[in-house]
Amino acid sequence: MDRSLNNVLLIAGPAGVGKSTTVHAIASLMGADICEWNTPTPTIWQEHLHHSNSGLRYMSKLDEFESFVERMRKYGILPSPVTARPLAPVVLLIDDLPVVNGKVTYERLKRCLTLLVQSVRIPTAMLFTDHSKADSTDFHMRYPEELLQSLESAGACKVTFNPITFNSMKKSLEKICRMEQVNVTADSIEAISKASGGDIRNAITSLQYFCLNQQSMPSQLSSSCYSTASKESPDDANTSYNQISMTFGRDETISLFHALGKFLHNKRENEDINSSDKGVFVLKEEFTRFPLKMDVPEVVLSQAHGQARPITDFLHENVLDFLNEEAADDAWVVSSYLSDADFLLSPSKNMIATNFGTENLQHLVAASVAVRGVLFGNNHPSPSRWHAIRRPKLWQVEQSMWQNKFQMSRERGYYYVEHQDQKSMPMQSVIATEIKPILKWLGHRVHDEFGIEQAFEDVKSDYDTSDDDIDDW
Repeated sequence: MDRSLNNVLLIAGPAGVGKSTTVHAIASLMGADICEWNTPTPTIWQEHLHHSNSGLRYMSKLDEFESFVERMRKYGILPSPVTARPLAPVVLLIDDLPVVNGKVTYERLKRCLTLLVQSVRIPTAMLFTDHSKADSTDFHMRYPEELLQSLESAGACKVTFNPITFNSMKKSLEKICRMEQVNVTADSIEAISKASGGDIRNAITSLQYFCLNQQSMPSQLSSSCYSTASKESPDDANTSYNQISMTFGRDETISLFHALGKFLHNKRENEDINSSDKGVFVLKEEFTRFPLKMDVPEVVLSQAHGQARPITDFLHENVLDFLNEEAADDAWVVSSYLSDADFLLSPSKNMIATNFGTENLQHLVAASVAVRGVLFGNNHPSPSRWHAIRRPKLWQVEQSMWQNKFQMSRERGYYYVEHQDQKSMPMQSVIATEIKPILKWLGHRVHDEFGIEQAFEDVKSDYDTSDDDIDDW
């Protein structure tokens, strides 16, 4: 396919690097108008019920997007019949794609965009936000990369934006301060640039917050933000940077497997850096551990956005590979903590209506118990080497269990239990433990007896055939 005749440009890159701003700036220089796909306002369930009686049909956001793409693909931008003057050049911008969940809706979106790439008549820019490969454990996080490859194969051209470098970020913020005539210290600009993580939009927003009135700022931050000539020690500078990162910095995100690696490898300092400050309580030697070479476990969990059940299952499956082979006591301690976490995650049978807030807190506590139990119990870790984190086998067992339950639910009507001249359908436990084994045993016996009888009939038929042959001879 001749790509020079194609009208579609794919722009990929991290969030906040200026993808849409670049398109608007180029269109402004060329004197072109932007026709942008604006995601419709979501319809809440109460609103849908209110309009259902009026005959209005509900349309999903994917349906509306397909209708918009079909209209642009066939007709483009039609001139207004009111004004006879010709329209300015138009650039179609698609920034916010509909969220898809599952392979069926993904295939619909891919087919829709592929047709747009192959037949659109006006310049079109599609923006894709790259997610870290380490964080793409879910399908809805991986599909943009697959979609980009598919659209490139259809003939679109791709441009990739890199994260904004630290020096470029710092120069841009200094230029903004000069143009706005705001006096911000070089240390504060450097701290904002570091905390932004290559996101220029986040850096500019943080700078705007920094330039608010001093009375509305925390005392420690405002004193380091607007400077006269003050000299800070390295410790004060690090403290200022940490405060800036926590208050205005971009949220740090790590993958689930990165978090699991931190918990399972259990890397610690070689000596207790806080040994001088023993505190009020003195622990026995068996309960003391060296400080961790990472943040608090709950902070790591929040950065990984991990759920309690998958984390506990992964720890169950892989923790023994990270324990010393002779550390049986450590394995017992870790197993006891993981059992406590399983108990907290088990659904309560006594609660008729579960409170979401209580259940959420219970899951947070279970994740903390599982992670801290692994970190505390692994007092004698195995030598550091590469380990492959396995998928929990429990998931396969549970999947088979649910399939068997579903199959038994479908077959439940075939079994009737007669009790006191009344027929009733048995429970699933009765089917699994009593009826199924008996039917399986009877089936084998019937099959074996049928095989023996068939063998005797074959021998008899052979014998009869031989007699007939002799008589004929």
